[in-house]
Amino acid sequence: MKKVNNIEYIIPIKGLSIGKHHYNFTIGNSFFEEYEKSEIFGANLEIELTLDKQATFIDVKGGFKGTVITECDRCLGELELEIDFMASLLVRFGKIDPEEEIGGEEVLFLDPSESELDLRQFFYDYICLALPIQRVHKEEECDPEILEKLKSHALVSEQKIEIKESPFDKLKTLMN
Repeated sequence: MKKVNNIEYIIPIKGLSIGKHHYNFTIGNSFFEEYEKSEIFGANLEIELTLDKQATFIDVKGGFKGTVITECDRCLGELELEIDFMASLLVRFGKIDPEEEIGGEEVLFLDPSESELDLRQFFYDYICLALPIQRVHKEEECDPEILEKLKSHALVSEQKIEIKESPFDKLKTLMN
């Protein structure tokens, strides 16, 4: 991650009263420029976040809604995807205790002396996790020139596979 002086996604937690607090964030293209080799080239996302601060922890829940721009796995063209999901994070104050049972929740441990909660990595990770495994246009929306090249390469590969002898054919003769 590039070092950028970006305080837009940092919430001051020192002096924050116990109870629920609501925040709204907007994530655009510049957010993803901070991350080298990001799969996301741009975005227009709205995040509604609720922080429930208690004495020993903060429960963070957020709704993410909008679009992201990534690369189509088939034609390598720009692909715009709709995203709409909920995410949560439990922020605990104190040192990590390996004996403690967390219960399958995402937990971030902060030193009690910390005065800020930086949500950039939380946002980035959950947006990336919200992307589908296979990201492709509808076939009619893909670049037709690239699709033709893929089809011609696929035919050549199939012909080579048919000609080649399988390395397991020799093992089959051992069973006879």
